[in-house]
Amino acid sequence: MIKMSGKTGDLFALLIGIDCYLPNRLPGGYYYSNLGGCVRDVDNVHHDLLQRRLHISEDHVIKLTSTASAKGEPTESRDLWTTYVNMVAAFKKIADMAEPGDQVYIHYAGHGGRTATIDRLHKGEYGIDEALVPMDIGNSEARYLRDIELAKLLNDMAKKRLIVTAVLDSCHSGGMVRGLNAESSNVAVRGLSIVDTTPRPAESLVAP
Repeated sequence: MIKMSGKTGDLFALLIGIDCYLPNRLPGGYYYSNLGGCVRDVDNVHHDLLQRRLHISEDHVIKLTSTASAKGEPTESRDLWTTYVNMVAAFKKIADMAEPGDQVYIHYAGHGGRTATIDRLHKGEYGIDEALVPMDIGNSEARYLRDIELAKLLNDMAKKRLIVTAVLDSCHSGGMVRGLNAESSNVAVRGLSIVDTTPRPAESLVAP
């Protein structure tokens, strides 16, 4: 439950919903398919929860979405696309906007994935990073938003004394599930069972 009171400061929100994934092909012929309902989910959170119930100020909301279309590209302008660069920038911007004591609500709906770690020092040579999957991951120069990066972004918010609630509606997100019987309920799996070994840039926009 998100509460609004003078004691807990203002409310800010970062919403990320990904239905459209650009064409991609991973080792073994696997790929991240388009999803249905992720953009709708964050739109509903935006309008029904944040606007109608909590009366959030619109200048306190950052929303990145990629809506599937017949053209194969999102209908949104590119500055709102759910790329690694845009997502990292959005996390940093929402943290900069909020002041100590403010509340920050983060909601991600999209694919989750696993990839070879970039932090072999702590995870070992064959370690795995769990990650949020940007819409343009089919580009070998694209990067996942990895668990170690997400932890750093959230830790920076905590150090600023922000009150953070994070919802990750994806696979590989800490053991959360999407239903008791996904096969019979037409639920799309928001991730893959394989580890992506595609060579990708090791440089992070979050921290060295």
